[in-house]
Amino acid sequence: MSHFSIARAQHKAWSILSRSFRAGRVASTYLFHGREGVGDWSLAVEFAALLNCEQPIGDGDDSSISYPCGECRQCRTIRALNFEGLQFVVPIRSHKNDSEAIDFTNEVLEQKRLEPFKMLDTSSPINIPISLARRVKRSTSIRPAAGVTRVVVFYQMEKMRQSSTDALLKLIEEPPADTVIILTAEKPDALLPTIQSRAQKIRLERLPELAVIEYLQEKYDLTETHAQLLARLSEGVLGRAIDMAQPEDGDESSRRAVGLLLFKSLITEPAPAALSQIFELMDFRDRGAATELVRLWQSLIRDCAMYAQTGAEDDLVNVDFTNEIKHLAVPFANSNAVSAAVTTLKKTLADFPRNVHIAISLLALALKLRSDLAVPGDSIDQEATGG
Repeated sequence: MSHFSIARAQHKAWSILSRSFRAGRVASTYLFHGREGVGDWSLAVEFAALLNCEQPIGDGDDSSISYPCGECRQCRTIRALNFEGLQFVVPIRSHKNDSEAIDFTNEVLEQKRLEPFKMLDTSSPINIPISLARRVKRSTSIRPAAGVTRVVVFYQMEKMRQSSTDALLKLIEEPPADTVIILTAEKPDALLPTIQSRAQKIRLERLPELAVIEYLQEKYDLTETHAQLLARLSEGVLGRAIDMAQPEDGDESSRRAVGLLLFKSLITEPAPAALSQIFELMDFRDRGAATELVRLWQSLIRDCAMYAQTGAEDDLVNVDFTNEIKHLAVPFANSNAVSAAVTTLKKTLADFPRNVHIAISLLALALKLRSDLAVPGDSIDQEATGG
């Protein structure tokens, strides 16, 4: 990308990496952790470029920060994922033999070459098999070419099989010469303590909204309004915004994201803001979309109530919204309040086929749910509920 820079979008993480590079204290193993889709893959590639760049460039505002030049052969081949010193181990589908495993790995690499922020398809089980870990261990036993810092990226470590983890641990304990290992994971605590203790942790934050907008406009030619909406809905997870921008699955993802945003607004914001969001984002001419929204709210209330009562994630229906459900669960600990809210939703769904006015119904539903769940009120809530 000519304008977007993952190093600047993930400034805090890049500052740590760049300063270690300039000080000559690059760690042998790093653990990049944060939400998938916020740039762990891109940051690993950019750091590999910095480690091998012929003429790194400085930051005019901060002399301790460097960036790869982007012009030398190493930078260009690394960013194209064609560099001989850059290796990836990625989770893949079930395979019959090593040849098929290589084919599946190349499919992932091609997807990431086209769109580095694209999140992996998990509709079928994927994992990192031991054969890939062993292949990397063998290849790293050979010293890289002179002047090359080899970078090995283990992507989405949570999906690594236990047998593969054992092979990786040996590699980390005895790091090869001129080699940097980068592990990525959404939840670092899911990894073995022995692996965590041997890696320098680098946390990746959600991306700034302006960075998401810039990327979507530049790469997907979206209008500013559309890019702003997706950036807002994705909450700094560029991979999620890209999913919503894709024609094959964007409609469903976008509707779910809008539904979640309205639900969060309903629970966390003052009534005027919550109602304004509904006016702004809903098409009141689409009765089907309104019905879908209410059914999603039903499901989210069920998940929030379950999590509030049990603290368990295993039985959540909306697993793609797990983090949001955990943060929103507090008002749903009261079973009476939840029961009242469920009854309100059922009545609204029953009314929809009777040619009721959709806008009025949704706005009334929003206020009634706030009352049922005892969301902190304001004048609009009190007037609407007769307070």
